[in-house]
Amino acid sequence: MHSAPEIGERMDSKPEKRNTAVEHTHHPWDVQQLCLHNSIVAVIRMDVAVSGEMPLPAQGKKKKKNFVSQPRAKKRQVHRPTLPLIRCVIFDLDDTLYDCLGQRVSVTHRYAAQAMVDAGLKADTEAVYRARMRAFRIDPMLRHIDAEVTRHFRAENPEEISRVAREAYFNCPVGKLTLFPGSLPLLRFLAKRGVRNFIVSFGEPKTQHAKVKALGLDREPSVEKIYFADRSNVLTKEAAFRKVQKRTRLIPGEILVVGDRPMREIRTGRELGMHTVRLLHGEFKSQMPVGPEEEPDHVVKSISEIRRLPFAWGSASSK
Repeated sequence: MHSAPEIGERMDSKPEKRNTAVEHTHHPWDVQQLCLHNSIVAVIRMDVAVSGEMPLPAQGKKKKKNFVSQPRAKKRQVHRPTLPLIRCVIFDLDDTLYDCLGQRVSVTHRYAAQAMVDAGLKADTEAVYRARMRAFRIDPMLRHIDAEVTRHFRAENPEEISRVAREAYFNCPVGKLTLFPGSLPLLRFLAKRGVRNFIVSFGEPKTQHAKVKALGLDREPSVEKIYFADRSNVLTKEAAFRKVQKRTRLIPGEILVVGDRPMREIRTGRELGMHTVRLLHGEFKSQMPVGPEEEPDHVVKSISEIRRLPFAWGSASSK
């Protein structure tokens, strides 16, 4: 009877070989085979997972951040200032709608110089004319011009010669006159928007009527009415402005006054509570306002600029 074999021995007493698969794991080619085996297994598992029979291994999923929605900021509303509504414009005539300095002043001073010589001033007309123009540059308001000229030429009867000169200056015959290039376009621009246009002229009424006719303003449809303020103060500019306001039944804040003289139409317009625009041109260009009461709301160099000023033009329906 044979005894039981020892562990690791066979019945025939030969050493027992170890598991072949285990032994082969130590060879390099067996390592490659194992890697291939693992890859095949991974592919099989993937196929199974895709078919829905087995879930894929859990992967670290990035958690979505929970954003708290912020309310949108409201757009800031820009409030534009309300433009003053202008429903009526009062225009001066000389050096406002036409170039009085270039078309009339030289002619009238020469006419007055001739009248002074005819009245007995001992000088020739050209010399008197030059003296008047020098005095005019110093005193465009004509307050002292005649007295200065009579004193310069040592007139024997200065008061009478001054009176004759002044009458001649304001009654000089009117020849051909032309408006500023922008005058008619502005008048018609305003009229199309429902603005009522008036003209208030100052001077000798007969001469001013002749100027208006020469300029074609007496038959211009965009002009509603023309008032003639006179040197005798039968009708002052203030009275004419009040007539316009009464006729239109507008508040002063809806009326604009346009002129070139601070101490006349600008001052009067401000005193009545109307808007004012000064045209910086002509005889009184160098005249400075004496105070706030003569300061215009706006100053322009050309009448064409007025339509671009910050006003709303038109009737109440265009507010």
